[in-house]
Amino acid sequence: MNASSIRDALRTFGPAWLVMIADVDVASIVTGFQVGATWGYLMVGVMLALTVPLFVIQDVAGVLGTVSGMGLGTAIRQLYGRRAAQLASIPMATADVMEYVAEYAGIAVGLKLLGLPVLPGLLTVFLIHIAVAWSGRYRHTEAALLPISFVLVAALLLTAFMVRPDPTRLGTSLLSPWPIWRPDFDYMLAASVGSVIMPWMLFFHSGADARKGLRPKDLRPERAETLLGAIVSELLMAATVIVGIFLGQRVGDALNAEALTEALQPLGSLSRYVMGVGFIASGFLALVVISMASAWGFLEAVNFRRGTLAYRLTYVVESVPAVVIVALSLSGLISLILDLMAAFTIILAPLLYMLGKIASREDVAGEARLRGPGRRPTGSCLPSSLPVASWPWRPRFERNTLRPRLTPVHGAAGGREAHVSAP
Repeated sequence: MNASSIRDALRTFGPAWLVMIADVDVASIVTGFQVGATWGYLMVGVMLALTVPLFVIQDVAGVLGTVSGMGLGTAIRQLYGRRAAQLASIPMATADVMEYVAEYAGIAVGLKLLGLPVLPGLLTVFLIHIAVAWSGRYRHTEAALLPISFVLVAALLLTAFMVRPDPTRLGTSLLSPWPIWRPDFDYMLAASVGSVIMPWMLFFHSGADARKGLRPKDLRPERAETLLGAIVSELLMAATVIVGIFLGQRVGDALNAEALTEALQPLGSLSRYVMGVGFIASGFLALVVISMASAWGFLEAVNFRRGTLAYRLTYVVESVPAVVIVALSLSGLISLILDLMAAFTIILAPLLYMLGKIASREDVAGEARLRGPGRRPTGSCLPSSLPVASWPWRPRFERNTLRPRLTPVHGAAGGREAHVSAP
Protein backbone atom coordinates (compact mmCIF):
# COMPACT_ATOMS: atom_id res chain seq x y z
CA MET A 1 0.00 0.00 0.00
CA ASN A 2 1.53 3.31 -1.09
CA ALA A 3 1.21 6.72 0.57
CA SER A 4 -1.60 7.78 -1.77
CA SER A 5 -3.71 4.75 -0.83
CA ILE A 6 -3.17 5.42 2.85
CA ARG A 7 -4.26 9.05 2.43
CA ASP A 8 -7.39 7.95 0.55
CA ALA A 9 -8.26 5.44 3.27
CA LEU A 10 -7.83 8.04 6.03
CA ARG A 11 -9.86 10.62 4.12
CA THR A 12 -12.81 8.28 3.57
CA PHE A 13 -12.64 6.61 6.97
CA GLY A 14 -15.51 7.21 9.36
CA PRO A 15 -19.10 6.55 8.28
CA ALA A 16 -18.86 2.80 7.61
CA TRP A 17 -16.82 2.17 10.75
CA LEU A 18 -19.12 4.23 12.99
CA VAL A 19 -22.27 2.53 11.70
CA MET A 20 -20.80 -0.92 12.40
CA ILE A 21 -19.49 -0.10 15.88
CA ALA A 22 -22.67 1.76 16.86
CA ASP A 23 -24.54 -1.38 15.77
CA VAL A 24 -23.08 -3.18 18.81
CA ASP A 25 -25.45 -1.22 21.04
CA VAL A 26 -27.21 -2.12 24.26
CA ALA A 27 -30.13 -3.83 22.49
CA SER A 28 -27.74 -5.95 20.42
CA ILE A 29 -25.70 -6.86 23.50
CA VAL A 30 -28.81 -7.95 25.42
CA THR A 31 -29.90 -10.03 22.42
CA GLY A 32 -26.47 -11.65 22.22
CA PHE A 33 -26.66 -12.52 25.92
CA GLN A 34 -30.09 -14.09 25.56
CA VAL A 35 -29.48 -16.15 22.42
CA GLY A 36 -26.23 -17.41 23.97
CA ALA A 37 -27.95 -18.35 27.24
CA THR A 38 -30.76 -20.09 25.35
CA TRP A 39 -29.08 -21.88 22.42
CA GLY A 40 -25.45 -22.02 23.51
CA TYR A 41 -22.50 -22.35 21.17
CA LEU A 42 -24.72 -22.78 18.12
CA MET A 43 -25.41 -19.03 18.12
CA VAL A 44 -21.70 -18.19 17.91
CA GLY A 45 -21.73 -19.70 14.42
CA VAL A 46 -24.92 -17.79 13.61
CA MET A 47 -23.39 -14.44 14.59
CA LEU A 48 -20.23 -15.08 12.58
CA ALA A 49 -22.29 -16.16 9.55
CA LEU A 50 -24.22 -12.88 9.69
CA THR A 51 -21.00 -11.08 8.76
CA VAL A 52 -21.78 -11.82 5.09
CA PRO A 53 -25.28 -10.27 4.83
CA LEU A 54 -24.19 -7.40 7.07
CA PHE A 55 -21.34 -6.53 4.73
CA VAL A 56 -23.39 -6.99 1.55
CA ILE A 57 -26.27 -4.79 2.72
CA GLN A 58 -24.03 -2.07 4.14
CA ASP A 59 -21.87 -2.17 1.02
CA VAL A 60 -24.93 -1.44 -1.13
CA ALA A 61 -25.87 1.47 1.17
CA GLY A 62 -22.30 2.77 0.96
CA VAL A 63 -22.28 2.51 -2.83
CA LEU A 64 -25.50 4.51 -3.00
CA GLY A 65 -24.12 7.35 -0.89
CA THR A 66 -20.64 7.33 -2.41
CA VAL A 67 -21.51 7.06 -6.11
CA SER A 68 -24.79 8.99 -6.28
CA GLY A 69 -24.17 11.53 -3.51
CA MET A 70 -27.67 10.80 -2.14
CA GLY A 71 -28.89 9.19 1.06
CA LEU A 72 -31.67 6.62 0.77
CA GLY A 73 -34.43 9.05 1.79
CA THR A 74 -33.31 11.67 -0.73
CA ALA A 75 -32.95 9.06 -3.48
CA ILE A 76 -36.51 7.81 -3.02
CA ARG A 77 -37.93 11.33 -3.19
CA GLN A 78 -35.86 12.46 -6.17
CA LEU A 79 -36.20 9.28 -8.22
CA TYR A 80 -39.80 8.30 -7.55
CA GLY A 81 -41.52 11.51 -6.53
CA ARG A 82 -43.31 12.92 -3.53
CA ARG A 83 -46.07 10.32 -3.30
CA ALA A 84 -43.68 7.38 -3.30
CA ALA A 85 -41.51 9.15 -0.71
CA GLN A 86 -44.51 9.70 1.55
CA LEU A 87 -45.45 6.02 1.25
CA ALA A 88 -41.87 4.98 2.00
CA SER A 89 -41.81 7.27 5.03
CA ILE A 90 -44.29 4.99 6.83
CA PRO A 91 -41.85 2.09 7.42
CA MET A 92 -39.11 4.66 8.02
CA ALA A 93 -41.02 6.39 10.82
CA THR A 94 -42.13 3.02 12.24
CA ALA A 95 -38.52 1.86 12.29
CA ASP A 96 -37.44 5.08 14.06
CA VAL A 97 -39.97 4.58 16.87
CA MET A 98 -39.11 0.88 17.27
CA GLU A 99 -35.41 1.66 17.41
CA TYR A 100 -35.97 4.34 20.05
CA VAL A 101 -38.02 1.86 22.10
CA ALA A 102 -35.18 -0.70 21.98
CA GLU A 103 -32.56 1.81 23.12
CA TYR A 104 -34.71 3.34 25.88
CA ALA A 105 -35.42 -0.22 27.08
CA GLY A 106 -31.67 -0.90 27.22
CA ILE A 107 -31.12 2.36 29.11
CA ALA A 108 -33.85 1.33 31.57
CA VAL A 109 -31.95 -1.93 32.16
CA GLY A 110 -28.82 0.12 32.86
CA LEU A 111 -30.70 2.30 35.35
CA LYS A 112 -31.95 -0.83 37.12
CA LEU A 113 -28.45 -2.24 37.32
CA LEU A 114 -27.24 0.96 39.00
CA GLY A 115 -30.17 0.97 41.43
CA LEU A 116 -31.42 4.32 40.11
CA PRO A 117 -35.13 5.22 39.83
CA VAL A 118 -36.10 4.16 36.33
CA LEU A 119 -38.94 6.52 35.44
CA PRO A 120 -37.16 9.75 36.47
CA GLY A 121 -34.02 8.44 34.79
CA LEU A 122 -35.88 7.75 31.53
CA LEU A 123 -37.42 11.22 31.61
CA THR A 124 -33.98 12.77 32.14
CA VAL A 125 -32.47 10.81 29.26
CA PHE A 126 -35.44 11.76 27.05
CA LEU A 127 -34.99 15.47 27.76
CA ILE A 128 -31.24 15.31 27.10
CA HIS A 129 -31.83 13.36 23.88
CA ILE A 130 -34.35 15.92 22.62
CA ALA A 131 -31.99 18.77 23.56
CA VAL A 132 -29.16 17.17 21.56
CA ALA A 133 -31.40 16.45 18.57
CA TRP A 134 -32.93 19.93 18.72
CA SER A 135 -29.53 21.63 18.79
CA GLY A 136 -27.94 19.26 16.25
CA ARG A 137 -24.77 18.87 18.36
CA TYR A 138 -24.35 15.19 17.65
CA ARG A 139 -20.59 15.17 17.28
CA HIS A 140 -19.95 16.52 20.78
CA THR A 141 -22.16 13.81 22.27
CA GLU A 142 -20.48 11.09 20.23
CA ALA A 143 -17.05 12.25 21.37
CA ALA A 144 -18.12 12.07 25.02
CA LEU A 145 -19.93 8.71 24.89
CA LEU A 146 -17.77 6.63 22.56
CA PRO A 147 -14.96 6.12 25.14
CA ILE A 148 -17.48 4.93 27.76
CA SER A 149 -19.06 2.55 25.24
CA PHE A 150 -15.63 1.17 24.39
CA VAL A 151 -15.07 0.42 28.10
CA LEU A 152 -18.17 -1.80 28.04
CA VAL A 153 -17.03 -3.51 24.83
CA ALA A 154 -13.56 -4.08 26.29
CA ALA A 155 -15.11 -5.53 29.46
CA LEU A 156 -17.22 -7.93 27.37
CA LEU A 157 -14.18 -9.06 25.38
CA LEU A 158 -12.18 -9.57 28.57
CA THR A 159 -15.03 -11.56 30.12
CA ALA A 160 -15.41 -13.71 26.99
CA PHE A 161 -11.71 -14.55 27.31
CA MET A 162 -11.77 -15.12 31.07
CA VAL A 163 -14.70 -17.58 31.01
CA ARG A 164 -12.60 -19.85 28.78
CA PRO A 165 -15.09 -21.10 26.18
CA ASP A 166 -14.70 -24.72 25.12
CA PRO A 167 -12.66 -24.57 21.86
CA THR A 168 -13.97 -27.95 20.70
CA ARG A 169 -17.62 -26.97 21.07
CA LEU A 170 -16.84 -23.54 19.67
CA GLY A 171 -15.36 -25.13 16.54
CA THR A 172 -18.23 -27.59 16.24
CA SER A 173 -20.75 -24.75 16.37
CA LEU A 174 -19.36 -23.34 13.14
CA LEU A 175 -20.25 -26.57 11.33
CA SER A 176 -23.47 -27.51 13.12
CA PRO A 177 -26.71 -27.34 11.10
CA TRP A 178 -29.26 -24.78 12.20
CA PRO A 179 -32.60 -26.27 13.33
CA ILE A 180 -34.64 -23.88 11.21
CA TRP A 181 -37.59 -26.28 11.35
CA ARG A 182 -38.02 -25.27 15.01
CA PRO A 183 -40.09 -22.08 15.44
CA ASP A 184 -38.47 -21.32 18.81
CA PHE A 185 -35.04 -21.33 17.15
CA ASP A 186 -36.37 -19.27 14.24
CA TYR A 187 -37.51 -16.61 16.68
CA MET A 188 -34.03 -16.35 18.21
CA LEU A 189 -32.51 -16.39 14.72
CA ALA A 190 -34.80 -13.52 13.69
CA ALA A 191 -33.82 -11.59 16.84
CA SER A 192 -30.14 -12.18 15.99
CA VAL A 193 -30.65 -10.90 12.43
CA GLY A 194 -32.52 -7.84 13.71
CA SER A 195 -29.81 -7.08 16.25
CA VAL A 196 -27.15 -7.13 13.54
CA ILE A 197 -28.93 -5.49 10.58
CA MET A 198 -31.02 -2.59 11.85
CA PRO A 199 -33.09 -0.27 9.64
CA TRP A 200 -31.32 2.91 10.76
CA MET A 201 -28.02 1.61 9.36
CA LEU A 202 -29.24 1.89 5.76
CA PHE A 203 -30.04 5.58 6.13
CA PHE A 204 -27.04 6.49 8.25
CA HIS A 205 -24.43 4.84 6.02
CA SER A 206 -25.73 6.18 2.71
CA GLY A 207 -26.46 9.62 4.15
CA ALA A 208 -23.11 9.94 5.96
CA ASP A 209 -21.12 8.95 2.84
CA ALA A 210 -23.05 11.49 0.77
CA ARG A 211 -22.50 14.29 3.28
CA LYS A 212 -18.83 13.52 3.58
CA GLY A 213 -18.56 14.18 -0.13
CA LEU A 214 -17.24 10.75 -1.12
CA ARG A 215 -17.00 10.08 -4.86
CA PRO A 216 -16.76 6.95 -7.05
CA LYS A 217 -12.95 7.04 -6.80
CA ASP A 218 -13.35 6.54 -3.04
CA LEU A 219 -15.32 3.34 -3.44
CA ARG A 220 -12.45 0.90 -2.88
CA PRO A 221 -11.30 2.24 0.53
CA GLU A 222 -14.93 2.78 1.54
CA ARG A 223 -15.70 -0.87 0.80
CA ALA A 224 -12.61 -2.03 2.67
CA GLU A 225 -13.75 0.00 5.68
CA THR A 226 -17.22 -1.57 5.44
CA LEU A 227 -15.74 -5.07 5.33
CA LEU A 228 -13.46 -4.38 8.30
CA GLY A 229 -16.36 -2.94 10.28
CA ALA A 230 -18.58 -5.95 9.52
CA ILE A 231 -15.91 -8.41 10.66
CA VAL A 232 -15.13 -6.52 13.88
CA SER A 233 -18.82 -5.99 14.62
CA GLU A 234 -19.64 -9.68 14.35
CA LEU A 235 -16.61 -10.75 16.34
CA LEU A 236 -17.89 -8.48 19.11
CA MET A 237 -21.38 -10.00 18.80
CA ALA A 238 -19.86 -13.49 18.98
CA ALA A 239 -18.16 -12.40 22.20
CA THR A 240 -21.53 -11.31 23.66
CA VAL A 241 -22.93 -14.74 22.81
CA ILE A 242 -20.03 -16.40 24.67
CA VAL A 243 -20.75 -14.20 27.69
CA GLY A 244 -24.41 -15.22 27.33
CA ILE A 245 -23.39 -18.89 27.49
CA PHE A 246 -21.57 -18.11 30.74
CA LEU A 247 -24.73 -16.38 32.00
CA GLY A 248 -26.81 -19.43 31.11
CA GLN A 249 -24.54 -21.58 33.26
CA ARG A 250 -25.03 -19.33 36.28
CA VAL A 251 -28.66 -18.17 36.17
CA GLY A 252 -30.47 -20.31 33.61
CA ASP A 253 -31.57 -19.34 30.12
CA ALA A 254 -34.29 -16.81 30.96
CA LEU A 255 -32.56 -13.51 31.63
CA ASN A 256 -33.80 -10.41 33.40
CA ALA A 257 -32.17 -7.15 34.41
CA GLU A 258 -30.89 -8.49 37.72
CA ALA A 259 -29.45 -11.61 36.09
CA LEU A 260 -27.35 -9.44 33.78
CA THR A 261 -25.23 -8.41 36.75
CA GLU A 262 -23.64 -11.85 36.45
CA ALA A 263 -22.44 -11.13 32.90
CA LEU A 264 -19.24 -9.42 33.98
CA GLN A 265 -18.88 -11.39 37.23
CA PRO A 266 -15.25 -12.30 36.45
CA LEU A 267 -14.47 -8.60 36.78
CA GLY A 268 -15.53 -8.56 40.44
CA SER A 269 -17.53 -5.96 42.36
CA LEU A 270 -17.31 -3.33 39.64
CA SER A 271 -19.23 -5.51 37.15
CA ARG A 272 -22.66 -4.05 38.00
CA TYR A 273 -21.43 -0.48 37.57
CA VAL A 274 -19.48 -1.14 34.37
CA MET A 275 -22.54 -2.84 32.90
CA GLY A 276 -25.00 -0.18 34.09
CA VAL A 277 -23.00 2.87 33.00
CA GLY A 278 -22.02 1.11 29.77
CA PHE A 279 -25.63 0.28 28.93
CA ILE A 280 -26.75 3.87 29.50
CA ALA A 281 -23.87 5.35 27.47
CA SER A 282 -24.23 2.79 24.67
CA GLY A 283 -27.99 3.28 24.52
CA PHE A 284 -27.73 7.06 24.45
CA LEU A 285 -25.04 6.93 21.77
CA ALA A 286 -27.37 4.77 19.70
CA LEU A 287 -30.20 7.28 20.25
CA VAL A 288 -27.98 10.00 18.82
CA VAL A 289 -26.93 7.92 15.81
CA ILE A 290 -30.54 6.88 15.15
CA SER A 291 -31.57 10.54 15.27
CA MET A 292 -28.98 11.33 12.61
CA ALA A 293 -30.21 8.39 10.55
CA SER A 294 -33.78 9.67 10.90
CA ALA A 295 -32.65 13.04 9.60
CA TRP A 296 -31.19 11.32 6.53
CA GLY A 297 -34.11 8.92 6.09
CA PHE A 298 -37.63 9.88 7.10
CA LEU A 299 -37.03 13.64 7.25
CA GLU A 300 -35.39 13.69 3.83
CA ALA A 301 -38.13 11.52 2.33
CA VAL A 302 -40.87 13.92 3.47
CA ASN A 303 -38.61 16.88 2.64
CA PHE A 304 -38.67 18.59 6.03
CA ARG A 305 -35.98 21.27 5.92
CA ARG A 306 -33.23 21.13 8.51
CA GLY A 307 -33.74 23.57 11.36
CA THR A 308 -37.48 24.09 10.84
CA LEU A 309 -39.97 23.51 13.65
CA ALA A 310 -41.49 20.49 11.87
CA TYR A 311 -38.01 19.00 11.47
CA ARG A 312 -37.25 19.33 15.17
CA LEU A 313 -40.68 18.29 16.43
CA THR A 314 -40.33 15.00 14.55
CA TYR A 315 -37.80 13.85 17.12
CA VAL A 316 -40.26 14.60 19.92
CA VAL A 317 -43.19 12.89 18.15
CA GLU A 318 -41.11 9.77 17.51
CA SER A 319 -39.51 9.63 20.96
CA VAL A 320 -42.53 10.19 23.23
CA PRO A 321 -44.27 6.89 22.31
CA ALA A 322 -40.96 5.07 22.79
CA VAL A 323 -40.54 6.34 26.35
CA VAL A 324 -44.17 5.58 27.19
CA ILE A 325 -43.92 1.99 25.86
CA VAL A 326 -40.78 1.35 27.90
CA ALA A 327 -42.33 2.89 31.02
CA LEU A 328 -45.26 0.48 30.68
CA SER A 329 -42.99 -2.54 30.10
CA LEU A 330 -40.53 -2.32 33.00
CA SER A 331 -41.30 -5.86 34.18
CA GLY A 332 -40.42 -7.38 30.79
CA LEU A 333 -37.62 -5.31 29.27
CA ILE A 334 -35.64 -8.28 27.94
CA SER A 335 -38.71 -9.69 26.18
CA LEU A 336 -39.48 -6.25 24.77
CA ILE A 337 -35.98 -5.91 23.32
CA LEU A 338 -36.08 -9.39 21.79
CA ASP A 339 -39.52 -8.81 20.26
CA LEU A 340 -38.27 -5.58 18.67
CA MET A 341 -35.13 -7.21 17.30
CA ALA A 342 -37.24 -9.97 15.70
CA ALA A 343 -39.75 -7.44 14.35
CA PHE A 344 -36.95 -5.44 12.71
CA THR A 345 -36.67 -8.18 10.09
CA ILE A 346 -40.25 -7.39 9.03
CA ILE A 347 -39.59 -3.64 8.80
CA LEU A 348 -36.36 -4.34 6.91
CA ALA A 349 -38.13 -6.05 4.00
CA PRO A 350 -39.61 -2.96 2.29
CA LEU A 351 -36.53 -0.88 3.08
CA LEU A 352 -34.15 -3.48 1.60
CA TYR A 353 -36.38 -3.75 -1.45
CA MET A 354 -36.24 0.01 -1.99
CA LEU A 355 -32.48 0.06 -1.45
CA GLY A 356 -31.95 -2.81 -3.91
CA LYS A 357 -34.23 -1.25 -6.52
CA ILE A 358 -32.43 2.09 -6.36
CA ALA A 359 -28.91 0.65 -6.20
CA SER A 360 -29.59 -1.52 -9.28
CA ARG A 361 -30.22 1.55 -11.47
CA GLU A 362 -27.35 2.41 -13.77
CA ASP A 363 -28.22 6.12 -13.69
CA VAL A 364 -27.75 6.05 -9.91
CA ALA A 365 -24.87 3.67 -9.19
CA GLY A 366 -23.20 3.41 -12.59
CA GLU A 367 -20.81 0.50 -12.96
CA ALA A 368 -21.13 -0.24 -9.24
CA ARG A 369 -24.87 -0.92 -9.56
CA LEU A 370 -26.39 -3.96 -7.93
CA ARG A 371 -26.78 -6.87 -10.33
CA GLY A 372 -28.35 -10.30 -10.21
CA PRO A 373 -30.80 -11.79 -7.69
CA GLY A 374 -29.79 -9.38 -4.92
CA ARG A 375 -32.02 -6.71 -6.44
CA ARG A 376 -35.14 -8.87 -6.44
CA PRO A 377 -37.81 -8.37 -3.78
CA THR A 378 -37.97 -12.06 -2.81
CA GLY A 379 -34.53 -11.98 -1.22
CA SER A 380 -35.37 -8.99 0.94
CA CYS A 381 -38.59 -10.63 2.21
CA LEU A 382 -37.09 -13.97 3.27
CA PRO A 383 -35.84 -12.81 6.70
CA SER A 384 -39.33 -11.47 7.47
CA SER A 385 -40.80 -14.97 7.35
CA LEU A 386 -38.82 -15.94 10.48
CA PRO A 387 -40.59 -13.80 13.10
CA VAL A 388 -43.97 -14.17 11.39
CA ALA A 389 -43.80 -17.97 11.48
CA SER A 390 -42.24 -18.23 14.94
CA TRP A 391 -44.13 -15.50 16.82
CA PRO A 392 -46.61 -17.81 18.64
CA TRP A 393 -43.65 -19.77 20.07
CA ARG A 394 -41.59 -16.81 21.21
CA PRO A 395 -40.24 -17.19 24.75
CA ARG A 396 -41.48 -14.81 27.41
CA PHE A 397 -38.88 -13.88 30.01
CA GLU A 398 -40.53 -12.99 33.27
CA ARG A 399 -39.10 -11.15 36.21
CA ASN A 400 -38.94 -14.05 38.68
CA THR A 401 -38.34 -17.10 36.49
CA LEU A 402 -35.17 -18.91 35.62
CA ARG A 403 -36.60 -20.75 32.60
CA PRO A 404 -38.47 -19.37 29.60
CA ARG A 405 -42.23 -19.84 29.47
CA LEU A 406 -43.27 -20.55 25.89
CA THR A 407 -46.60 -19.16 24.81
CA PRO A 408 -48.52 -21.09 23.74
CA VAL A 409 -47.08 -24.41 24.87
CA HIS A 410 -47.67 -26.91 22.08
CA GLY A 411 -45.46 -29.56 23.60
CA ALA A 412 -42.52 -27.49 22.39
CA ALA A 413 -40.81 -26.82 25.68
CA GLY A 414 -39.63 -30.33 26.30
CA GLY A 415 -38.26 -30.73 22.79
CA ARG A 416 -36.64 -27.34 22.92
CA GLU A 417 -34.89 -27.99 26.21
CA ALA A 418 -33.59 -31.28 24.87
CA HIS A 419 -32.03 -29.48 21.93
CA VAL A 420 -30.46 -26.53 23.74
CA SER A 421 -26.68 -26.70 23.80
CA ALA A 422 -25.82 -26.83 27.45
CA PRO A 423 -23.13 -24.17 27.87
